[in-house]
Amino acid sequence: MDTEWQPRLARGFSIPLVATLGFLLIVVLMLVVGGNFVRSVVGQAFQDAERIRSTRMHVANMVNQQLDEETGVRGYAVMRSPIMLDPYFGGRAALPAEFARVRKDLNELGMQSALPALDDAVATNNRWLHRVAFPMILAHHPHRSVELRGKVLVDRFRRDAAAIDATMAQRAALVNARAEASVVWVGGFASCAVLAVILAAVIFTVQQYRLTERLERERLTLDRARRRSAEHAAAYEAEKRIADILQEAFSERLLPELDSVQFSATYVPATEQTKIGGDWYDALQLPDDRVLVVIGDVTGHGIDAVVAMNKARQLVIGCALLDATPARILARVNLELVRARSPIITACCGVVDTRTRELEYAAAGHPPPVLLEPGCRARLLDFGALPLGVTTKVEYRTRRVQTVPGATIVFYTDGALEYGRDLASGEAALLAAVELVGARAPADAARAIRDTIFRRRKVTDDVAILTLRLSEKILPAASPRRIA
Repeated sequence: MDTEWQPRLARGFSIPLVATLGFLLIVVLMLVVGGNFVRSVVGQAFQDAERIRSTRMHVANMVNQQLDEETGVRGYAVMRSPIMLDPYFGGRAALPAEFARVRKDLNELGMQSALPALDDAVATNNRWLHRVAFPMILAHHPHRSVELRGKVLVDRFRRDAAAIDATMAQRAALVNARAEASVVWVGGFASCAVLAVILAAVIFTVQQYRLTERLERERLTLDRARRRSAEHAAAYEAEKRIADILQEAFSERLLPELDSVQFSATYVPATEQTKIGGDWYDALQLPDDRVLVVIGDVTGHGIDAVVAMNKARQLVIGCALLDATPARILARVNLELVRARSPIITACCGVVDTRTRELEYAAAGHPPPVLLEPGCRARLLDFGALPLGVTTKVEYRTRRVQTVPGATIVFYTDGALEYGRDLASGEAALLAAVELVGARAPADAARAIRDTIFRRRKVTDDVAILTLRLSEKILPAASPRRIA
């Protein structure tokens, strides 16, 4: 009896098994077809979105180049200095290429409806060059009607750019909606397929259902673990790239080369990737044998700190070209950062007259410079006012220090002090390192100071150090400064 039922029992199990396998095969085929369809739709949507984003960036660059042209011409009309025309020539050289890129992108995207606005922008720029830029450059006192005409043309150029951007924004919204609809449809289809598979497994045997459930749970757990691992790896790589870029940028920064002063600088990123900050330094040669030096530190860490750092550097350089008084430079930068709601930034700005050896500096919540004079102990100079970006109701004071031949001035960020809990010991270690290195007078004093401080200590925050050593030679008398 048992031998008779064994083949039937086998057939009874084989029929549901074959039916289940056939049903599963159909589901798999439908999933493959649906997955390929969605992949093609979503892939095309991503490609279109990327091209639209690139085109919108080109449109923004187009507007920026036009504004650079206008800024250069206006600056030259006021100052009558050829250096003010640098933005004008830069924008004029780059703008035709931006026009060509935008036109190519619009044609490739099939957005011919935006071409009239682009053509009008090109024509408007040509009219602005011939009716506004050339007369303002050639005329010693441009008539106000020319400036008014320039404003009207620039406003028209902006409207054309805004019209192109709006058209592309509509296309981007359409692409996104189509991609979202495809994803929703396939999500529903996948859900139905999963339910069908579960029902088939239940019909076949409860044991198979339990096995399937267990395998599914293990798969989901593995997928979550993989996603978390991938996210952590991506975050680590992103922060590491930032650190590498910052380190390379600072190591390759060119400092002025003068007979009257010797520069050295060093930058070390934090050993902890999560503490990548926005430390920076700069040195710029000014007229009348003067040198501008600035060092700063952005509060916070990560990409936002890097962006704020770059903005602050550009603002300092731009303000210094207008008025190289340290307190006024910090006041103008502070006003712009408060308006832009930038992160808080500490900075110390100084101007050194290499002939009279006088240091003018102003500090905004930043550790003060260290001064080492021959035969004297290293000392910290006076502190300054509130950091940049806090409030507009703050006054920065320019302090003046008369130094001597052979003096060394050290600018640094708080990473050179705050590697432990005791700030006083950090300051003492810095002063001792400056004195020790000053006695040897190496070519790379900044690196020697850094190595002395962190010989037995761990770098827990970004460290930037900039040193100036004044020549011991007696220089010719300074020529009178020109008043602009």
